[in-house]
Formats: sequence, C-alpha cells, structure tokens
Amino acid sequence: MRERNSKRYWGFKTLIPYLVLSSGLVLTAFPYFWMVLASIKPEEEIYTRFWPTRLTMEHYVFILGGEMTGTEYLFLKALWNSLVVATGATASVVFFSALTGYVLAKHQVAGKDWLNRIILLQMLVPPILFLIPRFLIVLKLKLVNSYLGMMLPFLMSAWATFLFAQFFRTIPDDLIQAARLDGCSEFRIVFRIMMPLARSVIAIVSIFTFIAMWDEFLWYLIVTKDYRLMPLSVLLALFTKGEFDAYPGVQMAGATLLSLPVFVLFFLFRRYFTEGIALTGLKT
Repeated sequence: MRERNSKRYWGFKTLIPYLVLSSGLVLTAFPYFWMVLASIKPEEEIYTRFWPTRLTMEHYVFILGGEMTGTEYLFLKALWNSLVVATGATASVVFFSALTGYVLAKHQVAGKDWLNRIILLQMLVPPILFLIPRFLIVLKLKLVNSYLGMMLPFLMSAWATFLFAQFFRTIPDDLIQAARLDGCSEFRIVFRIMMPLARSVIAIVSIFTFIAMWDEFLWYLIVTKDYRLMPLSVLLALFTKGEFDAYPGVQMAGATLLSLPVFVLFFLFRRYFTEGIALTGLKT
C-alpha cells in the first residue's frame, strides 16, 4: 500500500509541471493560431464562429493584389521595405561588430577598458532614452523618409560587439601570430580566420538583429511619412484605423504576413537560439 501511494505521489508530482507548461504553451500559442485562422475565414465568421464553414484567401488577395483604392500593391512595397531595412542593418551589425570585437579582444588600444565599460553601459540603458537625440540627428542629416534614416541608429550593436569580443577572446593568440607571420593583414585575419570560426556567433547575431529590425515600430513610425516607404509593421498599424477598421480579416492577414518571417527563421535556425544563450557565458 505504501509503495503504491509513493508511486501515485511521484506520478502526481511529475504531472504538475507538464500541466503548467502545457497551459502556458496553449495560452501563448492560441492568439497566433486564432490570428492565422481568422486570416483565412470569411469576414462574417471571424467573430461568430471559431472554426469556419469554408476557408478563403480573399483577405490575402485584397492586400497583396492591390485592390485597395489608390494603394496599388502597397503591402508588397511594405514587405520589400521591411526586407531592405532589416537585411541592410543586419549586414552592417555583423560587419562592424566583428571588426570592433576583434580589436577589443586581440589588440591593446588606448582606452580599451573604458570602451568595454561604455559597451556594457549601452547594453543596460533602454534604447528609448536615445529616441529624441537620434531623431534630431537624422533630421539634421536630412535622412527622414529614407532607408538610411530608418537604419542609421541600428547600424552597430553593443550587444553584438560584446558577443563577438567574448568569442574572439577564446581563440588562441598563437593562431593569430602564425597568420601574421604568413603575411596576413589584420582584415584578412578577421575575414579569413576569425569569421569562419565564429559562424555560430554570426548566425545568432544575424537572426536576432533581423528579427528586431523586422519587428521595429516606434522608430519607423517617427522617421517615415511616405506610405510607399513605410515598413510593414508601421503600415499595418496605420491600416487598422480609418476606413479599413471594419476589415478584421485583412488586418489578420497583414499580421500573419508580418509574423511569418520570424517563425520561418526560428524553425530553420532554432538550434542557434540555444547556442546564443550558451555563448553569453563565455569568459571575459
């Protein structure tokens, strides 16, 4: 009897974490599931039926086929704008962060300790505090309503620089000295030796930077006024107001398109997410 009660106790104790985790998963995933389902429902069934009587792609045709009056292919342009800005900023972050991280990890430069402290401080300070100075700089440079204006504050990343520097510190100095004896320049050492060794760091920095730039909203909203230059996140937010407020199916289709690249990146490169968490524990 005692052994049976003990087995029941441990079975019940094991079941509780699974129930809690399953409940959390359902609560987290349900809004996304409902969003995708609503985007393929008929308009009249979005709020009246959970499971539709038929599936339709009319909402996607509406926003991607240029059926909005005076806004021909506006959402396709917004998708292109988001792709250009996110890709450009990601490439810049990887390039400059790798160079800066290499210098901080393997070179003795004046004020190196202070640079490391500034990078750590930058990681701790909320980015919204720099919103007004950034906008004034972009306004002074006359970069409002441009791709460069949207990307300018994000061309470098303190977090990515810190991650590259941490990884490069783990690479033996003898390898770099051997490359220098063979006549390699510093740039060649970075791009032919250090970068191939840092493939995991490059992947995780690229993924997180791309997702952050793709989902960015407030900065894009401030520096873009032209509808044809707006990224999808801003256009979708504006699309929920005014005459299109009565089209929830179209709004859900736009939100699904906005979320799709993030899900694709996660499922394709999910192992790099766990590697990125491990990389933060590298020695200083």
